[in-house]
Order: sequence, then structure tokens, then C-alpha cells
Amino acid sequence: MSEEVEKLENLAEYFRRLKSKILLLKLIKQAKQEYDKYNYKESRKSLIEAFLIDRKNPTVLRGLGCIKQFSGKWNSAIRYFNMALKYSDKKEVEYTLLGMVYYLQSNLDKALEYFNLAIEKNDNYDKAYEGRNQALLENHLKIVDIQESLKKHF
Repeated sequence: MSEEVEKLENLAEYFRRLKSKILLLKLIKQAKQEYDKYNYKESRKSLIEAFLIDRKNPTVLRGLGCIKQFSGKWNSAIRYFNMALKYSDKKEVEYTLLGMVYYLQSNLDKALEYFNLAIEKNDNYDKAYEGRNQALLENHLKIVDIQESLKKHF
């Protein structure tokens, strides 16, 4: 009898975990749909619910970082991306997102550092190359501006 009860308890626990995973996936999908429609408030709400289910889910943490980045809350975005990095199997994504935060703040050296880390993790990750190329271009343009400015003074 106790063996049957144990089997039922194990089965019940399995279904609780499965229900939790399904809800988590539903919330992530919902957050993505809202984000794509630029409805960041609703996206954030779904991501917070998902975070309460799984605080170590890199997709949820990335999403929260993107919401913070959009809001110009750079330090919070960086914190979320670093948390996602800790739990992620696809570290090139987090490195690229971190590179983008620094790029948006015009910290091109730091941006390049993270884009290069992403490329080291996955040399087929196009978004890292795109970010790095843009940061290199911006850096080059700044150098040209400085050179032009110096020519005017001499």
C-alpha cells in the first residue's frame, strides 16, 4: 500500500513540475509577443511572473535585462544580463547583449570587449559580429572627427 502511495505522490509531483514548466513557457511567449508589440509594461509583468517561477531561467533574465535597457536603466540591464550569463548555455547571447548596453552608452572599448567574448564563445553568432562591426565603425568615426578637429586648429 505505501508503495502505491509513493508512486502516486511521485506522479503528482511530476505533474506539478510539468504544469509549472508549461506556465513558464506560456509567460515567456506572452512576454515576447508583448515586447514585439512595444508593450513593455505588459512584457515586464509577464517576465516578473515567470521570474517568480524560475529565478535562474536565462531567457527570463535576458528579457528583464532588455526591458531595463529599453528604459535606459543601464546598471539594472547589466545586472540582469550578468545573472543570465551565470545560468546560460548560450553565453554568446548574453555577451552580445552586454556589448550592446555598453555600445548604447558610447563605451565602445567595453562594448568591443563583450562582442569579442561572444565571438570567442560562438564564432558563427552573426549578431556579435554585427555589434562589433558597428562599434568599430563608431570608434573609427570618432577618430576621424578628432583628426578633422585637430586639422582645423593647426
